[in-house]
Amino acid sequence: MISLGFLTVYEYQEHDYVTEIAKRAHHYGISVYRFTPLSIDPLTEKVNGERFDDESQSWISCMFDIPSLLYDRCFYRSDDRSKKSKPIVQWLKNRPDVTFLGHGFPNKWELYQSVSNHPILSFYTPKTARLHSANDLTRMLRNEKAVICKPEQGSRGRGIYIVKKAGKQLHVIDAFGDTILHVNTRQTLNQWLDSLHSTSPYLIQPLFSFQTDEGNPFDLRFLLQKNEHGQWVERGRGVRIGNTGTFVANISAGATIYPFSEWVHHLSPHKRLLIADGIDTILRSLPPYLEQQFGPLFELGLDIGVTGDGAVWIIDMNSKPGRKIVTETAPHESETLYHSPLRYCQFLAKEVNIQ
Repeated sequence: MISLGFLTVYEYQEHDYVTEIAKRAHHYGISVYRFTPLSIDPLTEKVNGERFDDESQSWISCMFDIPSLLYDRCFYRSDDRSKKSKPIVQWLKNRPDVTFLGHGFPNKWELYQSVSNHPILSFYTPKTARLHSANDLTRMLRNEKAVICKPEQGSRGRGIYIVKKAGKQLHVIDAFGDTILHVNTRQTLNQWLDSLHSTSPYLIQPLFSFQTDEGNPFDLRFLLQKNEHGQWVERGRGVRIGNTGTFVANISAGATIYPFSEWVHHLSPHKRLLIADGIDTILRSLPPYLEQQFGPLFELGLDIGVTGDGAVWIIDMNSKPGRKIVTETAPHESETLYHSPLRYCQFLAKEVNIQ
């Protein structure tokens, strides 16, 4: 039997997802285990976790060897558990007897730096700089009306701020559209930046107008995965539309998902062709390039922004994406999401000769 370990920082993260995968695993000759990095005994290297039992269709607590294949769904925060878990996962990645379905990404800065060096993808990558000081901010604002500040390790729209020029002032606005600070002096700006950097390093980019005709923020989300032959396939695409007056279209911030076909149907033929060309170029070029730069991947969540003139921009890349874009726009495809990790495990097992 092939052993697959489902790895999370907390015991019950994505419980329903891994349970549905485990229910189907026996058809593929795969035993499924779930555990956290802190469940590994550092002396014996045994794991105190759970194994899915086919007969009872439930999880059973047990001790076991580290599985030969690992599906990493660890999401790190700033808490102690995350800080302790991260180096253990890195240790697992360095073990020759363990194969990860995907290796994940570094921080957003390294991602943007890498993609901006690609001869084609660079045209779809927003100008990005690290926010070290007030000078970095004011330098970009010389040529832009507003910039967006993003934490390097951020996700789900958390910690995002907009800085806009307003006469001789700067207005700092949070992702929900609330003005949190009026900046009149360099001292005030420095104090705000100090508080920002106390939580995370930050990046800045020009603020593009990714809005619907009604003024709602929106983006396009794509879910890609490897199939049973190790080839990239698209599992789903959709449009996320945020609330009026906000700046993010994240589901956690209250955005609504719509089928891509509904959105694209209302575009002019010329704009539809322009956008499709940009999307196809990104989807064709980005996944293999990211693997070349950062190691093997199993899945990829990709957020793309579209401006009013049809320009296409890469907003974000996620190696541990959610699945709502499929479950809400094409629920009949949900079954595929439970089988795809298992099919890819079979492919990997053959590649590394796991029995």
